[in-house]
Formats: sequence, structure tokens, C-alpha cells
Amino acid sequence: MSEYIIATHSYLAEGYHKSISFFNDALTNVHYINAYVDGQKTFTDQLKEKIIDLKGNQIIILTDLPGGSVNKEALALIKKFDCKVISGINLSLVLELVMSGKESLTDKEINAAVKQSRQQIVYINDLLKEDDLDD
Repeated sequence: MSEYIIATHSYLAEGYHKSISFFNDALTNVHYINAYVDGQKTFTDQLKEKIIDLKGNQIIILTDLPGGSVNKEALALIKKFDCKVISGINLSLVLELVMSGKESLTDKEINAAVKQSRQQIVYINDLLKEDDLDD
């Protein structure tokens, strides 16, 4: 089964997890790590422990910023733990992936989900202008 680790700076990962639970509170394959929050183990240690706990499954790590420290730490673990990393996530992408219901996702399926999620980023004011022109 695919296991998802949402890892972000501060409490954003927990926010994603709560949003996913709003839509489907029965999912047990979605985990989160709030990175760099005071009083916790180092982010790297937390991520390694979670990956080791999930060993034997397809592991997909979802991070917030492509050039950020959370993503850099995840990238350092790709080969060692054979996991997939997707960065620059939004809720549309996360929901599409975690609710796919598939045992594991192919690279082609992941790329399709990423492409679809990019189309969900819309500047609504421009759409309203286009709508006004149509009227």
C-alpha cells in the first residue's frame, strides 16, 4: 500500500492532515511531520524513523517548498530508502494522491496528478474579467 508522509515547515503538515481527515477520516496511510517545531527531535531523525516504520510499502513524501530545507532533507533519503518525493504541494494534489485508492502509484500516475494540480491554481480575478467579456 502507498504510505504518504506530509512534511512541511512548522504546522502546515498537520493542517494538511486535518483537511484530509475532513474529507475522509478513515485513511490510515497518511502521516505528517511538522518540521522545526520546538521540543521535537530533529526533522531528519523524525523522517528517517517514519520511513523505517513504513518499510515494505511504497513511500511518497510530500513537501512544501522545492528549494526548502524540508525538501532537501527528504531528497537526501530518496536512494537510501527508495521513496518518492513531491514538492510544492497543494491540497488538490494531496487529495488526489491519497484518495486514489491504489496500492501503489506509478511515476506516470504521479506526474498526471501533479499536472492536474497545477491547473487548480487559478487567479480568480482574471477569470471574472473573462466572464465579463463573455457577457
